[in-house]
Amino acid sequence: MPIESDQLTAILRIGHDTSMRGQGLSLRDALARSEYSRLRCEFDASDLVPLLRGNPELMTQWLSYCKDKRTSGGFWVSETTCEVGSLETPECDLRCESLEEAVAQFVVRELDYWSDTDG
Repeated sequence: MPIESDQLTAILRIGHDTSMRGQGLSLRDALARSEYSRLRCEFDASDLVPLLRGNPELMTQWLSYCKDKRTSGGFWVSETTCEVGSLETPECDLRCESLEEAVAQFVVRELDYWSDTDG
């Protein structure tokens, strides 16, 4: 059964939901609420791109999430170069064709990292 758009949107709302501008949820609680680990095998970053293109506020929320991070773990995304990377493994940096693709890659890599999901 293919993953539904509202399930992907709930995953994309994690960036906002975990911020103080949102609900202030812990990342663990937001991942559990969205059933991220269960759904992860049903989608990849490319499935998020159309939702990000259609909902610019989700792009803004994830870019803010990245800027507001207070940890050296996980991933980063560059708005200017459309790159996604990890401080832990800089050899795995990825340059994308669009900012939407970069943010989608960032979302999946970041949430996989914190949820211990292999994808």
